[in-house]
Amino acid sequence: MYPDIFMPVIYIFYSMTEIITEIKTKNITVDILKNRTIGVIGYGNQGKSQALNMRDSGLNVIIGNPKDSYLENAVKDGFKVYNIEEACKKSDIIFILIPDEIQKDVFESKIMPNLKEGNTVVMASGYNYFYGFLKPPEEINIIMIAPRMIGWGLRDLYKRDMGFPVLAAIGNDHSGDSRDVLLGLCDAIGVFKESGCAIMSSFREETLVDLLSEQSWAGAILFIFRKYFEVATELGASPEVAILEMYASGELAEIAESMKDIGLFRQLKTHSRTSQYGQLTRGPEYAGEEITNLIKRNAMNILNGIFAREWTNEQMTGEMVFQKLHEINQEHPMELAERSLYKLLGRDKND
Repeated sequence: MYPDIFMPVIYIFYSMTEIITEIKTKNITVDILKNRTIGVIGYGNQGKSQALNMRDSGLNVIIGNPKDSYLENAVKDGFKVYNIEEACKKSDIIFILIPDEIQKDVFESKIMPNLKEGNTVVMASGYNYFYGFLKPPEEINIIMIAPRMIGWGLRDLYKRDMGFPVLAAIGNDHSGDSRDVLLGLCDAIGVFKESGCAIMSSFREETLVDLLSEQSWAGAILFIFRKYFEVATELGASPEVAILEMYASGELAEIAESMKDIGLFRQLKTHSRTSQYGQLTRGPEYAGEEITNLIKRNAMNILNGIFAREWTNEQMTGEMVFQKLHEINQEHPMELAERSLYKLLGRDKND
């Protein structure tokens, strides 16, 4: 099934209306969930961390997973584990924490037939619900809790009594208490610990910003680095030194940490004045009107369903293009140089 095609022109606007840093109303706490069974479908990176956090918050959590290594991990961690169908039958609240590309089939065949009126389905991203790949019945509550944090980070922060940001949304509120449930679940996974917050968003907004970040700056960085490598080595720099300068030293991670802590441009003050001048005068050349138009075009292709249709087609035809792109990029001289450098540094490179 292809996603619905939306309006040919969709205006992008600032839509954030509320940032919640704690549950201020006394009757909205994790306690409202104490008599409900929470089924976590999928015990991967997000599923494991969120399940452990909710259990440590005092909730009754069970796991739904096929028989594989993830199921074995859940058993080792002391959870009651069932197949997906049985877990859904036993649950009042169902977290869908499996990959986007298999959610539609799993939802239609294993989850939806076992839903009961008043159940709450929790999504970790807007993708499948926004595009209409998942169409739950009207008598089911649909909410989204989309962490802006990797899976192991959720667990690590929880154990250190630190919070993290999430984008939260209500897609369907059949029972009338979905906001309270949403906030209670955010509390249970650790959002409202120190420095955390829930930003009330929408499935549309989460899909847009998530995919657009992946397709614009995140994707561009990879190929700008490759162009840097080609130019630097052509002009005499050794391949290993070029890679070390770009990202292998770890300095880039420290810069990203500074951006998180003090802001995108304010972190420039932590660089030398020569670096600041170079970035402020030459940086805009890499972000001209052509780049603006490209980002806008990609944004529209996300909102109108063109990208989702393309990715669905790719999956249906065996992911040949997807695999070939990986193969082509692995053949670049920069990859060989990177392996050589990482071997010298004693690092294991993940393929």
